[in-house]
Amino acid sequence: MARSHTTWHGTAALALESETIRIVVVPTMGAKIVSLLDKRTGTEWLAGPGDRPFRPSSYGATFDQQDMSGWDEMFPTITACSYPAPGVYTGVPLPDHGEIWAVPWTDLGGEDLTLAVEGRALPYRLTRRLSLPGPATLRFDFHLANLSAEPIPYIWAAHPQFACGTGAHVVLPPEVKEVYNVLTEEWGWGAFNANLPWPAAQRADGAALQLDSIGPPTLKRARKFYLLPDQAVASATLVRRPTGDWLRTAWDAAQVPYLGLWVDEGALNAASVAAPEPATGFYDSLALAWQNQRVAVVQPGAEVTWWLTVRLGTSEERYE
Repeated sequence: MARSHTTWHGTAALALESETIRIVVVPTMGAKIVSLLDKRTGTEWLAGPGDRPFRPSSYGATFDQQDMSGWDEMFPTITACSYPAPGVYTGVPLPDHGEIWAVPWTDLGGEDLTLAVEGRALPYRLTRRLSLPGPATLRFDFHLANLSAEPIPYIWAAHPQFACGTGAHVVLPPEVKEVYNVLTEEWGWGAFNANLPWPAAQRADGAALQLDSIGPPTLKRARKFYLLPDQAVASATLVRRPTGDWLRTAWDAAQVPYLGLWVDEGALNAASVAAPEPATGFYDSLALAWQNQRVAVVQPGAEVTWWLTVRLGTSEERYE
């Protein structure tokens, strides 16, 4: 495993690679992962800027006005809201897609890629360590420290933009039979706040919906589902068509009990992307998750940890 300095679209970046996998991270842009490359096949799994040239962002920026590339960390909310918990921080505004994706992180050095960021609206420190522990496997280790004298509820969510190539198929554990739709009908997929059968459903007008299949960007639509909040799963897989290359994300469901699934077929991104989003809250707004008591909380002065892995495979390898 080798760590090195590089650049991405003219911006300083860090690379970490093994014989089978290479990742690139931009510390000044929220420690965004901008490349996840399977060196065996040449498959790049993260979407690039496409028709949205990369430019630096600033704290409080609107996420979908940016380049829509790579993998960002969402914390302590996804949608913008006011901080809901009682205490001295009640009502503090939390920006769109959280407050850490558009600000610089500090490189802590070492053989792995370990970076950290401190909150601006709330007093916390989040550290993320990226390592390559096995063949074609990327591991994330997160460490969250509450620097205040009050409990802090939070939503952390992974936010990758996995490139689907000419098509892809989402594989969830077999016990998943329903999903919860959290986008309005204008996005093209079913009634808002309604349960839909997985993987095949119907719209109110009778149109068939194959929820697990990602179509071309010419469809100009998107969808966001969550698994039902009491159904904690620990993995999700994306299989590219027709190559059979696959990517499997796994996590500790005891620490990260919720799963969102974002699919963009040309609505916001130039290419079709899919994003399994393990999360610590249900669903995107911290205020809503707090109201529903579906949110993680770190106690005053305490620290919590969680992990996630991404494994890359080819059609010759089994993902289960």
